[in-house]
Amino acid sequence: MHTAGLTKALPMAASALLVAVSTACAQMAPREDEEAARAAALITAENLELHLGVIAHDSMRGRDTPSPELMETALYIADQFRSFGLEPGAGSDYVQLYPMTRTRPAGAAQQKLRFSGPAGTTDLVYGDGFFVQATAPEAQAEGSVVLVESAADMPAASGQIAILRVTTANIRQVFGGRLRDAVRAAQPVGLVVVLDVPDAQFERFRGFLGSERVVFGEVESDGIPVAFVAQQSLPEGLAAQVAGGTISDGWSARIETRADISVEEAPNTIGVLRGSDPELREEYVILTAHMDHMGVGRAVDGDSIYNGADDDGSGTVTVVEMARAFTSLAQAPRRSIIFMTVSGEEKGLLGSRYYAENPTFPLENTVANINLDMVGRNWSDTIVAIGMAESTLGPQVERISAAHPELDMAVIDDIWPEESFYTRSDHYNFARRGVPILFFFNGTHDQYHHPDDEVGLIDYDKMARIGRLVFYLGLEVANQDERPAWDPEAYERVVELPQS
Repeated sequence: MHTAGLTKALPMAASALLVAVSTACAQMAPREDEEAARAAALITAENLELHLGVIAHDSMRGRDTPSPELMETALYIADQFRSFGLEPGAGSDYVQLYPMTRTRPAGAAQQKLRFSGPAGTTDLVYGDGFFVQATAPEAQAEGSVVLVESAADMPAASGQIAILRVTTANIRQVFGGRLRDAVRAAQPVGLVVVLDVPDAQFERFRGFLGSERVVFGEVESDGIPVAFVAQQSLPEGLAAQVAGGTISDGWSARIETRADISVEEAPNTIGVLRGSDPELREEYVILTAHMDHMGVGRAVDGDSIYNGADDDGSGTVTVVEMARAFTSLAQAPRRSIIFMTVSGEEKGLLGSRYYAENPTFPLENTVANINLDMVGRNWSDTIVAIGMAESTLGPQVERISAAHPELDMAVIDDIWPEESFYTRSDHYNFARRGVPILFFFNGTHDQYHHPDDEVGLIDYDKMARIGRLVFYLGLEVANQDERPAWDPEAYERVVELPQS
C-alpha cells in the first residue's frame, strides 16, 4: 500500500484543513466559468446514448470478466480516449491487463454425492438440489458423517465428513468469513453444507457459490471437496436427523468434485490528461467506472444476456464523455486527471484492486477518486454520493450542485447504510489505501442484475447532468491549491494503515 507521508498525525491536520476548506467554500460566490460551461455542455444525452448502445448491445453478451466481448469494450473505450488526445495510462498502451484464474465445475457427470445409511444408498443428481464448489482439478472424500452446528464446532469433524446445516437464521454466521478458517483448523476429509432455505434463496446460493469463480493468482484450495445440498434432497431418514440436530451412527457419505481451471487475463482501460501546473501535474484526480457486467446467464422470459445498461454501462460511458469534456478545455487543469474503466467489479472488485496494488501513477499522489456506478435510473433530480461525510469532497460537491441550478441535481449522502454499498464498488479499493473518495450511485431497481437492464430504460438526460456535475467537481479538485482532506474519524475507520 502506497502511504508515503501518511501517519497517525494526518487526521489532526486533516481536521483543521476540513474546517478551513469548508469555510472557504461556504464563502465562495457561485461563478459561471464560460470555458468550463462550454466543455461541460459537450456531455450530451445523445453521445451517452450512442456509446451505451455499443457497449450494452446484445452483441457484447453482457461483458463478462473475462470474455472477448469485455476486451472489445476495453478497446472501444481506448479508441475514444485516443481520439480525444488522452495519453496512454497503462505504460505505452491504454489497456492494462491483469492475470486471473477462472474455475468452474466440470461436467455434471463428474460431480457426485452419495449418502449411505441403514436403509441403503442414495445417489443425488447434480443440478437437482445438489451442487458443488469446485476449486481443485479433482477432489474426493469418503467417510462417516458428523453434524456440526456452526463453524466454531468444526473441530468435532476432524477425520470425518462434516455436515453443516444452514438456515435463514444462521446464514450470516456461517458465511461471515469464518467457515474457511474453521474448515482449515478442523481438517475434515469433506464438507456437506445443507441449505435449509426457501427455493429462491437456494437458487441464489447456487448461482453464487456453485458457478464460475474468478480470483487473482492461484485458486485457494485445501483439497477438501465441498458439496451443497437442499434439505429436502437429503435421504428421508438423514433429513429428519439433520433437522433434529443429531445424526445417529451408521451414516456415511462420498463426495467427488472436479473443476476446469484456466489462467486468463482481463482488461482495465486507462487514459490520462496531463496537468498544466509544473508541480501539481504530478498529482492525480482519478475518475472510475466498471465496464464489466454478468455475461450470459439464467434466462428470464427468454432473455439470457445480462446487458448491464445501468450497471455499469451508465457510469462507464459517462466517464468516457467526461474525458471528451476535459480534453476540450483550452488549458488543461493544474493536476493530471486519470480516466479509468475497470473490469472484474462483478467478480469482487478485481480490476480496481489490481490497479490499486499495481498503480501506473503513485497512489500517494492520487488526491481523489470519483467513482460512478449506476447513474442512469431512478430519480431524475437526485443522486446519492456515498462518502460525503468522509472528506471535504462532500461539502464541495454540495456547493457545486447549488451553484449550478441548471443541472437540477440534488446530491444526498448514503440512504441505504444497511446494504453496505460503500464496500461494493471500485472506490473502496482506493479509500482503504488512503485516497479520499465520492461514489455516485442511483440505487438499485427491479432490473438490477437481471437481463432486462436494457438501454431503453435509461434516463440519458439525467446521466448527462450527473456527468456535468462530476466534471465541475473534478475540475475544481484538479485546480485547487489544497488536496481534499479526510475527516479524522472516517480516516481511522476506513483507511488500512500498513503494518509496522
